[in-house]
Amino acid sequence: MTASSAPLLKTRLVVYFLAFAAAIVSIGAVFHAQHETGISKAATQAGVSKLTPGVTVYIGTSDVWNAGIAEGIANLLLGATSGLAILALLFSSRFPAFLRAGMLPLLLVLWLLSTVAVLVTSVITTVFVTTRQAKVEAFLPNGTQMPDNLVQTFSKQLGMSPVYTTFGYLKFMSIAPWFAFLFALLSTILTVVAWRSSAATSAESEVAERKAAAVEAGEGDAGSAEAINDEKREI
Repeated sequence: MTASSAPLLKTRLVVYFLAFAAAIVSIGAVFHAQHETGISKAATQAGVSKLTPGVTVYIGTSDVWNAGIAEGIANLLLGATSGLAILALLFSSRFPAFLRAGMLPLLLVLWLLSTVAVLVTSVITTVFVTTRQAKVEAFLPNGTQMPDNLVQTFSKQLGMSPVYTTFGYLKFMSIAPWFAFLFALLSTILTVVAWRSSAATSAESEVAERKAAAVEAGEGDAGSAEAINDEKREI
């Protein structure tokens, strides 16, 4: 099957490209959030050190950190799947016959895996960002932990909030993958439709070939019978 004859070629190309772009944006959002989180922690530590020299601040964000890593991996899988799907559409005519035959089922499996992965990680990230906050602890030079009320006082003086929703880069990290999921789901549906269309076309081709072979065989038998009758008449 050539690229021009592939089912839903233009529609699939557009949706696959959008899925690829959304995956890249989501991965970028994760990296940006991790980077900005590090900067925010460093700025907080510097601000606390000015107010109370020697105090060490610990800001625990392992929940959104791990959720972001999982989200990035899921979108990496989506990006690889959409990239492979685009290449398969554009250059399928150059693939060996056995690869062309198994490409759509393979892509369907990859689309299903990446769609589920993006959905699960998006739900986890969204829940963490919208319902949780960073765990902030402060320690004196001798290692004694400061009371939470003093930590909250320092946070207010520095204008810092531990609530995740107050940080735009974390909210963006939780929103971006939902667009990736949308295009991944559309890509999965289109791949299913294309697979069924391709299977139906292949079945029709096989039926047509069998009919043609049967017609040729029938014509051959008729020709042989006529030849035998001619020989009998000559005798």
